[in-house]
Amino acid sequence: MPEYSYRGIGNDGRRVSGRLIAEDERAVLIRLKADGIHPGHIAPASGERGMGSALHRGTPGGGRVGSGDLTVFSRQLANLVRGGLPLMRTFAALTEHTENPRLKTALVRMQQDINSGKALWEALEQYPGIFPRLYVSMVKAGEASGQLHSTLQWLAEYLEKDQARKTQIRGALAYPILLVSIGTLSVALLITLVVPKFAAVFEEFEQALPAPTVALLSVSGFISQWWWAVAVCAVITVLSVKAYARTPQGRFKLDALKMKMPIFGKLGLKAAVSRFARTTATLLQGGISLFDSISIARDVVDNEVLARAADTAREGMREGESFAGQLRETGVFPSLLTNMAAVGEETGDLQSVLLTVADAYDVEVEATLKSVVSLLEPVIIVTVGSVIGFVILAMLLPIFQINLMGG
Repeated sequence: MPEYSYRGIGNDGRRVSGRLIAEDERAVLIRLKADGIHPGHIAPASGERGMGSALHRGTPGGGRVGSGDLTVFSRQLANLVRGGLPLMRTFAALTEHTENPRLKTALVRMQQDINSGKALWEALEQYPGIFPRLYVSMVKAGEASGQLHSTLQWLAEYLEKDQARKTQIRGALAYPILLVSIGTLSVALLITLVVPKFAAVFEEFEQALPAPTVALLSVSGFISQWWWAVAVCAVITVLSVKAYARTPQGRFKLDALKMKMPIFGKLGLKAAVSRFARTTATLLQGGISLFDSISIARDVVDNEVLARAADTAREGMREGESFAGQLRETGVFPSLLTNMAAVGEETGDLQSVLLTVADAYDVEVEATLKSVVSLLEPVIIVTVGSVIGFVILAMLLPIFQINLMGG
């Protein structure tokens, strides 16, 4: 078996180093942890690149850290810290129980950073692709105020609620999406497979066909001949819109267009304002200034129009203007937020007022979403049924016409 060299820190805080013979680096890691040693470097004794060099390369291991992985990690971290477990042992335990390879690699690196004297927020900050800016800022505020365990508990609850909301939306839209998919497939099969066979029969009649039948045959002929062109155009359109949305100006215009959509525009606006208000309030509770809180909260809004409006309000506050007044001047934020923010500034309890606004919008968004989804199902059923009914009627009308003439 190969021999490995290692360097690390023991439970007593002393630096240790040595060599072990083991099957692989994972076996070395397990033996060191069993001996109470937290390794910072493991490599083959022959000098080949091993775990130590891999841990210090630019990007964590492959894979993707989804919101579900981050939610589970946050809850486990919060529980271990609340239980009084030191950060070094906490990260050692989390590393062993984490299955996501990218997150596991990042945790091992962060364990080394904390060993070297870095704060937890500094270790998290090295991985913006895993830990959002809000996450890092909240941990920083928690460490500065001595309330790290409370902050981690809030982050865990925040992520769990956000994950539950996303799951609820997906579940609510699953049935309507299924109806649309089945209906579209049914209509496509009728037009491309069934209608052409009837078209060959209609040609033998040598008489004028009803208008619905002529329209259906035209559509069927176009799709049968040019379906590939339609598919190519659809793909190009989708890719072009996505590329345009990645540009600052494109995202701004698309978000502005979304806000003008009936029903869904207001729904998206309220959801974005709720995130902005709740994030700002939470950061204020964590000891972060209002000026800095706005710059962080604008990144979680997920709406470029609101984000730029928040930037404008922040610049106005730099000159001594009030928070509520600047939000009102942008003309983007709803009156409920601006009026309540003014009350919060007057009473000196802005964070509680912002949380109240966020709760109100969350309830409203959830109720509206349920109503919209409940209406979508009958609308989709009626629409798909009408299209299929039109196709069947257009195919049967010539037959009825011939029977009448023959009679």
